[in-house]
Amino acid sequence: MNSRITVFVPIALTMLLITSLQAKEPAPLAHNPFARPPSAIIIEPRPAVAADGSIQAIDLRATMVVANNGLANVGGRILRPGDDAGGYTLLQVFEDRAIFSHEGKRLTVYVRPELVEDYD
Repeated sequence: MNSRITVFVPIALTMLLITSLQAKEPAPLAHNPFARPPSAIIIEPRPAVAADGSIQAIDLRATMVVANNGLANVGGRILRPGDDAGGYTLLQVFEDRAIFSHEGKRLTVYVRPELVEDYD
């Protein structure tokens, strides 16, 4: 009986090994599961709007507010209230906007862009 087990175990292990080696490779994925889905939304920056309703050009990229202090990223340059960039003086910083002064006008500039849906 012992000799049968001694012969059977190596044969069973050999068959199991051969079967596992013959296993097929998994099929390649049809798409990348980590790729972002295509979007039909175009993001356009909000314009800077002066108190009189006129549109001004300024590149407000981000703001950071801590207590009563704030910073604004304007065209890649970090500004504090009172700092000047291209004739625009930063007055106040909020989470979603900053207020600037330019040629005697107060300008409100938003960080978050407007979303424009593209149905073409």
